[in-house]
Amino acid sequence: MSAQRQSGRMPAGLVGPLRPSGSEAVWRAFGELDAQRLHSESGIPQPIQHRDVEAWCRTMRVPLHPAEIVAVLALDGERRAVEAERLAANCPGDADLEDDDP
Repeated sequence: MSAQRQSGRMPAGLVGPLRPSGSEAVWRAFGELDAQRLHSESGIPQPIQHRDVEAWCRTMRVPLHPAEIVAVLALDGERRAVEAERLAANCPGDADLEDDDP
């Protein structure tokens, strides 16, 4: 990790399980697609589409097995869920606006 190489310490928030052997292409595809994704005006990340994965595979000349594509899209779903929770925690009052009676 870059932060660890630069500081000589592993940042506490980055400690996690090791990636499974053979998953490098999935993580590379997800990381690059995640970095290029669009966001709504409110900052919500838009989903990675099958066409995005297909274009990445074609451009990078990296064939992904259908199960690997499913894994990329599952990682995307988890990433968006975490981001939605983070955004909701930063705007707790907005979530209750529809439930308020006049």
